[in-house]
Amino acid sequence: MSETAGQNPTIAKRAASRKFYQLIIRWHFFCGLLFIPLIIVISISGCIYLFEDEYEDFMYQDLLFVTPGKTILPASALLEKARLAVPDLRAASFKSYPEAERSTEVIFREKHQHKPVKTSMEWAGDGPEKVRMVMNRERTSVFINPYTGDILGTMKSSDRLMAFMKDLHGNLLTGKIGTKFVELTSCWVMMLMTTGLIMWWPRGKTGVMGTLIPRLKTNKRLFWRDLHAVPAFYFSFFIIFLVISGLPWTDVWGDAFHTIQRNLKMSAPAGFHSRELHSKYFMGAEKISIDQVIAEAKSRGYQGELNVKIPRDIRDTYAIQRNSDDPAERPSMHFDQYTGKVLASSDWDKVPLLAKSVSYGIKLHRGEYFGVWNLVLVLITTLVLIFMAISGVVLWLQRRPKGKLGAPKYPKEYKQPRWVIGTAIGFSLFMPLLGASLIVFIMGDWVYSRYTAFKV
Repeated sequence: MSETAGQNPTIAKRAASRKFYQLIIRWHFFCGLLFIPLIIVISISGCIYLFEDEYEDFMYQDLLFVTPGKTILPASALLEKARLAVPDLRAASFKSYPEAERSTEVIFREKHQHKPVKTSMEWAGDGPEKVRMVMNRERTSVFINPYTGDILGTMKSSDRLMAFMKDLHGNLLTGKIGTKFVELTSCWVMMLMTTGLIMWWPRGKTGVMGTLIPRLKTNKRLFWRDLHAVPAFYFSFFIIFLVISGLPWTDVWGDAFHTIQRNLKMSAPAGFHSRELHSKYFMGAEKISIDQVIAEAKSRGYQGELNVKIPRDIRDTYAIQRNSDDPAERPSMHFDQYTGKVLASSDWDKVPLLAKSVSYGIKLHRGEYFGVWNLVLVLITTLVLIFMAISGVVLWLQRRPKGKLGAPKYPKEYKQPRWVIGTAIGFSLFMPLLGASLIVFIMGDWVYSRYTAFKV
C-alpha cells in the first residue's frame, strides 16, 4: 500500500508531462497552420532582397556603369543637369561612388505632396537613429555620367524589383497594416521556435539519431519529422536572431523600443536623416553649394561612397554620410545651408551601446556586415526556415484524417502550471502584439475545442 502511494507522485508527474507535451504539440500545430503562408512570403522576399546590389548591377548596367574619363565634373554641375532632366521633381539626395566606372545617382521626389502624408518610424539608412519618414513615397533616380554630364537614364522606385521586394518583405505591400502582420508573424515564429525546441528535446532518450542526426532510412513520417526538427535545432539561434534583429523595423515593437531607448537616454545623436536640426534663414541669404559640403567632408576624412541629403525647404539642412557595411565607419554631418556651419557631426564613440547594437543588428540582418559570409549565413538560415514551413505542411498532410483538420487534441483535465502561464506572460510583455493575439488564440482554441467535443 505504501509502495503504491509512493509511486503515485511519479505517475502523476509523468501524466502531467505527457499532457504538457500534448498541449505544446497543439500550440505548435496551430501556430504553423495560421502563419506558415506569411512566413514563406516574408522569407522568400527577404532572400531575394539580400541580392539587391548584385541584381541591380546586372540588370541596370547601362545606367550604373560608364567608361572612365580623365576628370569628374563638379557635383553642382551634375546636380543641375539632373534637375533639367526632371524639372517637375525636387532633388532629395546625391550619391557618388569611389569606383571610376560607376555613374552618379541623383534621387528626386515630388515637390508637393498631393495625398495625405503617411509616416512611419524607421531606422533611417540602417543607422542607429529612428526617425519619422514618409511611407512608400515615389522616388525617381537620375543616372549621370560623372565625366561628361550625359544623362544615362531615369528610373522610378516603383519600377525596381528590389523596391517591390523590400515593401513585400517589410509591410506586405499594405503599409502600416501590413507592417503589423509582419510583426505578428515574427512574434509567432518565436513561439514556433520555442514550442518546436520543446518538442525536439529528447526527453530521456540518449541516442543521436532523430535528435542530432536525421533518420533518412526509415518510414516517410519519421523521415519528414527529422528533416523538419533537426535542422531547426541547429539553426534555432540564427532564426531567433533574425527575428529579433528585424523587430526594430516594426510598428508596435519598434515604437516601444524607441520610446524605451529615448527614456533611457540611449538614443543616437542626430544622424543623417535627422529632422531636429534646422538652418537659420535670413533675408537675402544665399545657399552654399553642394561642392562646399563635399569638400568640407573630404577635408575631414570622408572617402568612398558619399550620400548628400539636399535641403527640402528653407529650414532644412545639408547632410552628408559616408556609406559603409561597418556601422562604425558611417560618419555623418549636418550643415547650415546658408552659412555652411557644421551643426552636428556623428561620433561613433559617443553613440550609446543600445543604439550601436541596433546598427549592428540591422547590418547582420541584411547580410552586409562581414562580407559574403554574412550574406551566405542569412541566406541559408532563411532557406532552412522556408524548408521548415514546407516540411511542416507535409507532416500535417501525412497525419491529417481525410476530410478533417487533424489538430492534436487538447489534453483532458489539464491545469497549466504557473511557470507556463508566467512564460506566456513574459513573451507577451516582450512582444505586445503576441500578447494581444495570444488572447484571441486561446479564446479561439477554447471555442474550437468545445465545438469539436460537441460534434463527437
